[in-house]
Amino acid sequence: MKRYCLMSQEGKTVKRTFVAGTPAETRCLGKLLGEHLEGGEIILLAGSLGAGKTTMVQGIAAGLGIQEPVKSPSFVLERIYRGRPALHHFDFYRLTQEDIIESGLLYDIEDSAVIAIEWPERAGEALPGWTLKVSIEFHEEWVDSKRVKSENKRKITIESSVVRWVEVIEAIWKHRQANS
Repeated sequence: MKRYCLMSQEGKTVKRTFVAGTPAETRCLGKLLGEHLEGGEIILLAGSLGAGKTTMVQGIAAGLGIQEPVKSPSFVLERIYRGRPALHHFDFYRLTQEDIIESGLLYDIEDSAVIAIEWPERAGEALPGWTLKVSIEFHEEWVDSKRVKSENKRKITIESSVVRWVEVIEAIWKHRQANS
């Protein structure tokens, strides 16, 4: 199966931002994405420490039918989960681009697998391309005339230029708008 990657940002790019009020809502949004994955996709997850990248991957895994608990791969670099299709979950926080290239972590992964990468900016040019970018930030609110980071709320931005994913993101956006 061919990987759904973008080497350049040509064509229509869709970027939608959602607000998740709880970790459960972040997992729910991830599950909606996971239900549409066919295999071959590369998902880049950006965000500061504790923003909810692994929580999003837990939802993606649920959408792929993965039953086992999904844990952060921070100290093991990669976790593989068997589902419909397999999910390869990477965390590059402790690596440099050179480390990633030399380790061969991104090689020999079956084309039908979904790849989710936390801290993708560490990989630089080692990444072959991407299907979806998911950026997660702490949601900020005004409290007593001050901007305060919410403990549980997250601002989640999903971006893609792959035609099928542009349609999926728009459908999720419309569904969320209709049900909020």
